[in-house]
Amino acid sequence: MTPDPSRTTSALDDAMKLFNAGKFADVISLVSGTSDPALLLLAARSYTETGQYDTAGYLLCDLIQGMPASSYLHSYLADVMEKTGDEHAVSEYATALILDPENRPALRSYARLLLARSDLRGAIPSLRSLVRFGSDPADIRLLMKTLTEVGEPGEAAALHVQNFGEDEFSPEYVEALLAAKEYQKAMSVALRGWNTVREVVYLRLDLEALAALDPEAAESAYRSALDSFEEEQLEDDDVAQIRFSFVLLEKLLGHYDAARYELGILVKNRSDPVYRLLEAELAARTSHADEANAIYRQLIAEQCGKDSEVADPAMQELVINRFKVFLDAVRSKEEVAGIISVLLSSYPTAVCLTQIGAAYEDARACTQARDWYYRAYRADYIHGGISYAGFLKRLGEDRECETVIRYILTNVTRAADVELVAGEVLNGKEAMYRIPKVMEQVLTRLTSVLEKLSSNGREMLAVGLLYAAGDALERQDYEECKWHCLLGLDVMPCYPAVIKVEDFMQLLSQAKGRALAERPVLLEKNSWLVDAADVSEPEPAANLLDLDEREQQVVAFLREHREATEMDLRSVLGTRRVTGIVNGILAKASEKGVKILEKRGVGDRGEIYGYTGE
Repeated sequence: MTPDPSRTTSALDDAMKLFNAGKFADVISLVSGTSDPALLLLAARSYTETGQYDTAGYLLCDLIQGMPASSYLHSYLADVMEKTGDEHAVSEYATALILDPENRPALRSYARLLLARSDLRGAIPSLRSLVRFGSDPADIRLLMKTLTEVGEPGEAAALHVQNFGEDEFSPEYVEALLAAKEYQKAMSVALRGWNTVREVVYLRLDLEALAALDPEAAESAYRSALDSFEEEQLEDDDVAQIRFSFVLLEKLLGHYDAARYELGILVKNRSDPVYRLLEAELAARTSHADEANAIYRQLIAEQCGKDSEVADPAMQELVINRFKVFLDAVRSKEEVAGIISVLLSSYPTAVCLTQIGAAYEDARACTQARDWYYRAYRADYIHGGISYAGFLKRLGEDRECETVIRYILTNVTRAADVELVAGEVLNGKEAMYRIPKVMEQVLTRLTSVLEKLSSNGREMLAVGLLYAAGDALERQDYEECKWHCLLGLDVMPCYPAVIKVEDFMQLLSQAKGRALAERPVLLEKNSWLVDAADVSEPEPAANLLDLDEREQQVVAFLREHREATEMDLRSVLGTRRVTGIVNGILAKASEKGVKILEKRGVGDRGEIYGYTGE
């Protein structure tokens, strides 16, 4: 029966009034059981406002099934997914922008999410669009900052001149000029900013430019600036950065005692481990080895003793490596391995166990090294496993290396971890990508999480496909070479760091030039996919999901009765946890992209569920 339009309009007006009044629970009750998309969207927004993100997501997925071309629905679903930490949020924002490139809220959210994930290159196209649409100074400066950080300072500086003119100043403009090594111009702009607005950031940038041009002159300028700050009793983050830059300059000039003095002022008020590391290095350079040794050991205890939730593995590795360099200057490799083993063996983390293995490897004690690397693998199969695989590759044990990489890639679930493994395989000094089966596994795994990959991950996949295309060309398999080149071009990010379109075109040209005869690989593979789709029986939706026994009972009951209430399912299952079980089924269905059940509102007997599968 077709709903009465006047009643639907009245219900929508009532729901909007309740929503605007913040009565979200009343909105949910009012629209329960409806099939009107506008009311369902309002219900999804109400669920979102009350923190019921899973239910909001299910409603939005249902709406998208009926309106797949709605950019707004995809972007709103991405907003909800982002709140729950769902990795699919990125792909939903991307879909929204493909459907409507002028969806500015989606553009802004997409860029913000990518920047939060440190996917700077991935954010650049969205930031460019924001600048093109609105020319908001904040958007322009954010794009400039991002361009500078990815190694394109010339483009960032040109963007400033284009939008603000050369006479305007900003920290982002000066930093772009510094990164482009235009020190004289950077100093001039920074000095103009300092004289105009008296913000310390401009003085810091001015001093950095002077230090690059004339270190001796910069030394006295730094002293003068710091003296004035001490007179004014000013000590904020910008002043701390100026003092640290001065310490680095004094170290560069070989004035280690002066550097230690200035660094001591910083260390008194700030416990940054980077300052402490430099303090230890300067102590060693000024013949205070015992003091340096004590600082290193204290830093290791502080960093490695932290809980895993707050620990910084990169900082742990840096501190241990610096300590090993310090020990190498006064101890033999065997002694260093013994000291590192005793010091780190009480911290059973992948970083510490790997560092012990590396110390024994440097001492050519392969048996002990293998033991510690394997312990790291057992402690953390991802980070420890990567180190163990690299060790096996260095020993020439390619088959064992392949086995470890296969285990890691089979068990990782996060796209970021897949990228981590791929990065070590493709860029590591061991060149594990030269093992054919390892390379095949990496490409397969990257492809399986393609929608969740950052621009760096997509570029790694493109690089891997370029390697595969080159190998196919050497084997004279020209069709395979073409296929890998076309795939690589397809997955390559919009703003790559190292790979270029021309890299693939060169291989394509060679394959075309050498082939005696060829077939169009895209049409052939596409027709094969179509044929396969025609002859294969569609698999029931429920069979695609990994349902447990209770979830199977729910699906079977709903398949038979087509609709049931929460109380009905409680009787069938003998448990009150019906909502959680149904939510689990919906989550699995959403992940697989199938639709098997839906929520149809709330009645006297609890939530109402319907079967929508085949």
